[in-house]
Parts: sequence; C-alpha cells; structure tokens
Amino acid sequence: MPSPELTTLFAHDSPSGVYWLKAHASVAELEKLSRTKSLAFYHLEGKKIEKKDQFLNHAAVAMKFPDHFGKNWDAFYDCLTDMEWADSSGYAIYFDHTDSFAEHHESQLETVIELFQDAVDFWKGEGKSMLVLLSGEHAPASVKKL
Repeated sequence: MPSPELTTLFAHDSPSGVYWLKAHASVAELEKLSRTKSLAFYHLEGKKIEKKDQFLNHAAVAMKFPDHFGKNWDAFYDCLTDMEWADSSGYAIYFDHTDSFAEHHESQLETVIELFQDAVDFWKGEGKSMLVLLSGEHAPASVKKL
C-alpha cells in the first residue's frame, strides 16, 4: 500500500513537481498510481549509478530515449521535454537509491535535479504533468520532501 503522502500527491488532477521520498517506494505501486493518472512511468534504479555516463545510459534505456540521444546534459533535457514516443497525459519518474551517485558526484546529482525541475516547469506550461520522485539516504536541500 502506498504511503499517505503518495496517495495524496497522486490524488491531484495534475500531479507535478520534484519530490524526495522519506522511504523507498514500491516500484509496482508507483507504476499502478501512475497508470491511474494516465502517466507514463519510468524507473531509474540508482544502486549502480556512480557517474554521469552511467546515469545517462541508464536513463536512455529506462525512458526509451530515441537512438539519436546524444548522452550529454543538453540531450537529456531535450528528451525530457520532447517525449513524443510516450503516448500519455504526463510522465512519472522514480529515481531511487541516489546515494551512490551523490557520494561520487554530488554536483552531477544536483544537475539532474535541476534538469528534472526545468522539465517539470516546461510540461506545466504545456498542460501536462511531470512528477519526479527521488529516494535515498540523504535528501538534497534543493528537493521538496514528502
């Protein structure tokens, strides 16, 4: 059963934003909640992500980026804001176990968070939802806590 905070968040007509979860969430439950809002769901498993290139490669596969994805931050943002391959009313992304990435490259994790937030803002302007959920042991100060 999802936490009350997640249930409340997904109860909104257009759940959007970048949020830090107090505890790891069930991927299956998040996927189910996403489907109830017609959101395409993507899971980024962070346990083995320590570097930028590992993150970008994993994101490209998990989020089904096009073959021409350039594997840099600009290309990542471009894909986040042009997700024509996902036929949905919005997007939900769960990036869990962020600790290894933060431990090895904290500034790179901050870049990812900034790009996610910029993409959320972009999709709000387009009338679509983008919900990004993060979890790990140490919450970055720049992310709203649920």
